[in-house]
This record gives sequence, structure tokens and C-alpha cells, in this order.
Amino acid sequence: MDKETLLKKHWGFKTFKPLQEDIILSIMAGHDTFALLPTGGGKSLCYQLPALLKEGFVLVVSPLIALMEDQVQDLLKRDIKAMYFESHKKSISLTQQLDNCTFGGYKVVYVSPEKLTNALFLQQIVRAPISLIAIDEAHCISEWGHDFRPAYRKINLLLELLPEIPILALTASATSEVVRDIQTQLILKSPKLFQQSFERPNLSYNIWKTDDKLNAVIQILTHHKGSSIIYCNTRKQSEQLARKMIRHGLVADFFHGGLLLKEKKSKLSEWQKGTLLHMTATSAFGMGIDKSNVRTVIHMNLPESIEHYYQETGRAGRDGDLAHTFLIFSESDSEETKHHLLNRLPSTKDLKEIYKDLCNFLQIAYGEGEGIIHELDFESFCNQYNRNFRKTLYCLEQFDREGIISLNTSNKKHIDINTKCSAHQATEFIISQNTPAKVLEYLMRQNPYFFKEKTQISPEKIIAELRLSSDQFTEALERLERDGILDFTKQKAYFYYIPKTPREDSYTLQTLIKNNTNLHQQKKLKIDAMIAFVEDETNCKRNKILSYFGTLFEGLCHQCSSRSCASLYITENDFEKKLILLLKDHPQSIQDLNEKLYFEPAALKEVIERLLKTKKIYINHFQQYHWVNE
Repeated sequence: MDKETLLKKHWGFKTFKPLQEDIILSIMAGHDTFALLPTGGGKSLCYQLPALLKEGFVLVVSPLIALMEDQVQDLLKRDIKAMYFESHKKSISLTQQLDNCTFGGYKVVYVSPEKLTNALFLQQIVRAPISLIAIDEAHCISEWGHDFRPAYRKINLLLELLPEIPILALTASATSEVVRDIQTQLILKSPKLFQQSFERPNLSYNIWKTDDKLNAVIQILTHHKGSSIIYCNTRKQSEQLARKMIRHGLVADFFHGGLLLKEKKSKLSEWQKGTLLHMTATSAFGMGIDKSNVRTVIHMNLPESIEHYYQETGRAGRDGDLAHTFLIFSESDSEETKHHLLNRLPSTKDLKEIYKDLCNFLQIAYGEGEGIIHELDFESFCNQYNRNFRKTLYCLEQFDREGIISLNTSNKKHIDINTKCSAHQATEFIISQNTPAKVLEYLMRQNPYFFKEKTQISPEKIIAELRLSSDQFTEALERLERDGILDFTKQKAYFYYIPKTPREDSYTLQTLIKNNTNLHQQKKLKIDAMIAFVEDETNCKRNKILSYFGTLFEGLCHQCSSRSCASLYITENDFEKKLILLLKDHPQSIQDLNEKLYFEPAALKEVIERLLKTKKIYINHFQQYHWVNE
């Protein structure tokens, strides 16, 4: 079958999206290929369709398990045989999975970059009938990119073993510097570069400045109908915002990594069908999700880079119809974001001290340790040396990336439970049948010596059987601890820590420290660029984005919130007239006006200040604006 017939048969399309056919032809000609297509540009098809035209299968390196699962399910629905390598305990063995992909007639096979550190995997995968290696989210391999992942550097272990297999690198956003670095890191041979314009003419970019972010969200979603994504910085923020939106009559829910797989699938299904309109979520949501009719994307916090912002706003309006994006920020956001993002990166002092502490903790002497496997109790180490968990893990990943150590995760994860109450007290507690009570009842039933000795439990098993999220399970244990029922240790993470060089404190980290300094500078530049983008009220937002990615542009977009494109603030029609009528009818607070009218926060401030100055209104003792009777 030719490519046009396959396109119609499996995807139902009569024509290709821009550049898709050119990219496919390059792949079929055996060239290394670099595809830089915007979000919604159809990157996946660029390797999925060639997989059907070639013998064997395409091996796709992808960063997220959830993304792989979604892609595989989508391909199976299209009658294309696909699989991904699984790692959880219930999976079949790696050897069986390797045999399946080699002899099972699959056309598309997904793998995480972390799997490429497994010697057995590399040893056997090179014997498989691979027709193409596709690197999805290829910007993750570059230190200058916005989502650098050390594991992506392991891809070269595979490429070195399969030098004759063509490579396809795919990403939605990369500056010219990152494009060059990706080509260097992947050692692409005379690659054919295909780059679509970064312009999204159907998107309006709006920056709203306000301290009342919740009411701004309610205003926006009440005025702009249709499906939306609201991005939050934390899981807790996404949950709280969803609950507040529901109280205001919006059909909303939250989505983040702490949910059970079943919960994620259910929520995603409802959102994709449109029965659930609004999803509050952390930043990974939307990646690889094929929903074309998202009408609004809102950011509650500053993204850490323009690349992140571009990708996430690009999840709106994939159907080509007008869509709106809003970034809501307050006066303090810029400095808080900069401090938060830079402070979580380790300093040179952190790297030196953590390396020294690790060697001491694992009893590695000077000049020794190379090749010896150590089991690292990560929590105990951090507690003993009073180290921040997140920053310490980041340091370990950097040590691994630079080849100082080899770091692998152990499956040995557990929580220790000590009871503090009698069996009678516990029985009284479980009568309530709330979540903590159900957890306690489960522990009592599964452990016959629960009240006599320390109990070691597997959180994953309990979470699955009681159908809880990890956050719900942790909260239940915390409640049981507060009520004096039990004590528990936090879930421990173990690593296999294998030094690749002897311990030499003065010399081992020299290259790493130099690279870490460069990484700090790059992060700071990206954050500064994002802050400058937000705080610039004069210049066209679309043009600022295009300029950042090195694209020439002409004219103005005439639909963003910058003063170059909108001489007036964004409001509903006859905003000032309606505002005055409301004030004449009854004193109104800011909260009242937020609920009754649609306006950019700065627009209300401008009108209110003018009416106060001309003494048309005054503020009463209830903090309401009161019209002066004429």
C-alpha cells in the first residue's frame, strides 16, 4: 500500500498536514531527519506511517509512560500493532517483552530512555528488526533545552550499537541553539531539517495582572465557553482550584501524577468527551493528548520558560478555530518564580558537599570505590545530613549524567508501621468507615501481629486494592498518626549507587561543576526571558514568541493583550456603561463586579480610579463602591 492509502485507511485523512509528507519521504530515503513541528502539528504520524511502509518496527524513545500508553492504545484502535516496555511488578519479564517485540510482528515499539541503561535490553534489542529510531521530545537531550533529562544522554548507548539505522528527532519547540545541540548530541549524519513556523495565528495571548487569580479564572471561563485547561504549579493548587471552580458552578476536575491510573483514565475520558469541560492540572497534562477543540488555556503561575509556555498554550485551538490563552500573574510572581526555580538547582557547594557526604555515608575511602555496588537508603541519607530531598536527587542525577556514578532505582519500597493503640480502640475507630478507617481495617486484616510488632507494608498494593490515590493514602496515615492510632515512617526510596571512578574529592567533580555553572546560567536566562515577556506590556506577544525562536515576522497579531495590538483593555461590550448602571442600582464590591462583568483587571482599575477622582463614586465602610446621587 502507498502512503496516501495508509493515511486514509488508518487515520481517516485524505491529505497530510504541512511538512508531514516531506518528513516521511526523507525517512523512507534513509536520511537522518529532524522534525520541528508545533504542538498539534502531527509529529507522531511522521514515524507511525513509515513504520507501516518499512520492514520490522520503529523504536520510539519517549519520556512519559502515560504518553506511551495513550499512543499504544490509539494505534491499536487504528489496527496498528504496537507495544511499550513496562517496568512495574505485574509486567511480564523483560526477556519476554524483548522476545515479543522481536518476533511479535509489532510495527511501533515505545521505550523510555531509562531502559537504555539496562545491559540486557541493549544486548537483545540490537538483534531486533528495527527500521527507524525515533526520538520524541528530542529537546530533552540538550542542556540548553527547557526540559533537560539526563537519561536522554543514554540514547547514544543504543545509537552506537545501531549505526546504520536512520534516526528521526522530533520536538515542538527549540531555539536555534538547541536545534544545533540536538544534532550534535544525537550525532545526526547530514540530517534533513524540516521546521514549521512557530506562528499560531488562531491563538490570542493575554496577560492579566491581578492578585485575585481565582475570580479572574471564573470570569474568563464564564465568558469563554468550551473546553479548557488551567495549569497550576502544584498538585495541591490544582485540587483546590478545581473545588473552588465547582462551587462557582463550573464543571471542573483536577489531574496530576498522584492519581491512580484508573482515576486518570476516567477523568481524561470525561474531559475528551466534553462531559467534563474544565481540567485543572500540573504541567505534564495535555502532552500527547489528541483533543482539538480546547478553547481556553490558562496559566495560574509563570511558566519557567517561553518554551514551556509555547507548548502548553499550543494545546488550545488545534482545530484551527479561534482560541484564547491567559497568563494570570501578580506583582510578586516574577521574583518568587525566579527564586523558586533557581533555588532548587544545586550550587557548586551543594555538589561538593553531597558527593563527600555520600562517600562517607557509604563508607567509600579515598582512591577506592570504583565498580562496587552500594544500596543507598535515600531517605536515611537525606535525614542524617539534613539534605533537601529534591535537590539531593537532582545532584545524584547529575553525577549519573556525567559518568561519575551509575544510578539505578531499586523496587524495594516500603513503610514501617508501629501501633500505639489497643485492638479495642482500633475497632472503635474503624466504625466511621472514612478513608483512614478503611486503611486501618485493611492493615488489621492483612497483618495478624499488627498490635504486637512493627509491620512493614507495601503502599502500592494497599493503594491499588483500596482504590486510593497516593496522596489520599498518605493523608490517611497522617490522620491515624495525629489521632494516636499508629506511627509510620515515610516511604523509603532505595537506589543502587555504583561509582564509576575512584573517590577523589578534589578532581572527580571538576567537569560536572563547570557544566552545572553553565546550566545555572541557561536556567536564569530562560526565566529572565519569560519574566521580560510577561512584563512587556507594549510589544505584540506573538511577535515576542516568534523572535525568541529566531523567526522573522511581519505586522502585528491584533489579538493579544499588548498595547501595540489592543489600544483598550479587554472587556465585554459596553463594559463601562454596564458598570455604572450596576453602581447606580446598588453599592458593589470588587467581588460583586467580578461575578457580574467580564473585564481585564486593569480595565476595572482604570475606570474606578477615574470615577473616584471625579467624585462620581466613593468607598463606603463595607469596602463597596457607592454611586454619588446627582
